[in-house]
Order: sequence, then C-alpha cells, then structure tokens
Amino acid sequence: MPSQLEIVCQNIDRLITVEARISDYSRGVIAQLYEAACEAQEGGPLTLRAARLIHERAKPGRFVLMTTGAGGPPFLPAGETDGPPGLAALSRAIHQATGAIPILLTEPDFVDNLAATALAGGLGLRTPEMAREAPYCTAVLPLSGGEDAPRQAAEYLARFAPCLVVSVEKIGPNSQGIAHTASGKPTRGLRARAECLFDLAAAEGIASIGVGDNGNEIGFGLIEPAVKQYKPEGTQLATRVCTDVLVAANTSNWGAYGIVAALAAVTENPDLLHTPDVERRMIEACVAAQGGDGSTGRSILAVDGMPLEMHCALVTMLGVIVRNGLIRGYRRPF
Repeated sequence: MPSQLEIVCQNIDRLITVEARISDYSRGVIAQLYEAACEAQEGGPLTLRAARLIHERAKPGRFVLMTTGAGGPPFLPAGETDGPPGLAALSRAIHQATGAIPILLTEPDFVDNLAATALAGGLGLRTPEMAREAPYCTAVLPLSGGEDAPRQAAEYLARFAPCLVVSVEKIGPNSQGIAHTASGKPTRGLRARAECLFDLAAAEGIASIGVGDNGNEIGFGLIEPAVKQYKPEGTQLATRVCTDVLVAANTSNWGAYGIVAALAAVTENPDLLHTPDVERRMIEACVAAQGGDGSTGRSILAVDGMPLEMHCALVTMLGVIVRNGLIRGYRRPF
C-alpha cells in the first residue's frame, strides 16, 4: 500500500495533469507524456520525486540556478505568463524549506518580466552577493543566446557552484540543435541557450529538475520517443535535453506549484504554498511587465488560454490536498 505521503502526492499529480487547454495540438497529450515520464523514472508521483531531490540536495547558503523563458517576437516579446509565476513560487518555496538561495536566469528581454513576477511572489530583488545575506531574496540575471552561451554557462557554474539546477517552461533544442515552439515552429529571436547550463551541470554531476507541458521544454529529452509519438509536430519539437527528474503537467506553472505542494507535504509545512491572492498578484505583475498568454499572445490575465480564476482555484485545491492530507488519525464523530 502507498504511504500517506505518496497518496497526497498522487493526488497532487492528478490535479496538475488535468487537461484544460484550448489548443488542438495539446489535447490528449499530457496524460500520455505523464505516463511516459513515470515509466522512465520508475514510477510516480513525479512531484514527490522532485520534492525529495530538492530536500536532499538544496542546502542552506548554497545557490540553486533556476531558469525559465518561452516566447519571443513578435507575439511574446517579453515572454509568457507560463513560467515566471511557477519559477517564482518554486524559488521562494525552496528557499523557505531549505535555506538555499535561488538565482533566476532568463532571456535578457524577459528579465523585467521575471523580476516583476518574482517580486510579486514575495522575493526581494538583490545582487547575488546581497541575496546570500538577505532572506527571501533573489537575483535575476540574463542568460545568453549567442555564441558566448557555453562560456557564460561555465562562468555561472564556477561563480555559484550550485547544488541544483531547475528549469520551468524553458525551451530546449532538438537533436539537430533547433528549438521549436509548442506548435512546431522554429523559435524566433535570440533564445537563451539554457541547454548549455544543463549539459555542463550533467557533466559535473549537479542534480537537475525539468518542468514542462508540451515536450519541447528542457527535461523532456528523458522521454524524447514519447514526445515524438504523442505530440503533434513532435518529431521536430521534441527536445534532446534531459534532467534527473522530469515533471510533466497541464501547464508548467502547475508543475512547479505541484512540486511546491509535494515539498510542503515532505516537510510537513503547508506554509510553503502560495495563496490565491499571491497567484493573482504574480500574474497581474507578469502581464504588466508585458508577459502574454502563451495560447493567444494577448496581454490578458490568463495562462495557456485558461483564465486567472482557474489558476487561483488550483492553488486553493493544492493547499487543501496538502493540509488535509497531513492530518493523521482523524475520525468523524458520528
């Protein structure tokens, strides 16, 4: 029989993989990719696997490098509303649970979006050196998409010596080195080459987590054949970039929130979860900083075609799953 913790996290995984998107190319896909990810990782719940890795590897005073970034000109010149809120919530929870210091990386054109979202999520903005001294703070740094990307990745790893690297909604290239959008089109603009960071981290034995929703995000290299099989246009968009743990979800934000919920269950600290009010503030801040809805390209309070109210409701449901799931020995009195 599964343990109480495993049951809680099974329900977290069920919730974050409920399909509710508007795009035809996403219909019926996430359940297949989730099952393939479970098989590749010797079973779920996937959020529990990620939470345990965080709990094991993230240490007080150590840095965690965390990246996001999807979109580009002309439709999403400052990035999407999917990614920054998830990364911000997960960053704050990792810091609160472990004392590790999150450093956030994204495209230069997306830095303002990510910084505004992180601030709305409860993280102060500092230099990396000051973030090491001040609690609940982070630094948001640019990630190169040019020829200097491998050198910059090596410099970031040498400078921060991270105990963990995390990707939430960060597009990775296929085996030919070309990155594609969820609809199978080559990315436009100067995409940050986060794969350089993850390739080097893997070579140096640094643990990694990938969170995504379409199969073109960093981490899905772990199930590349399944992406090609189940995702429309999967043959070209499937990324080759693997991570130690992959969490597949209906949206990448939900995957990150699911990891936070699982970490709250592992540590028995529901306060790691953000509230619906914070969710609203993050998405509002993301849109105010020119972040757009990834399904429509519009500057509206939505994520992947789903309205703000749905994401606030999901945050509420995750909180109830964790808080009620941590209660032991309750029997109704009738």
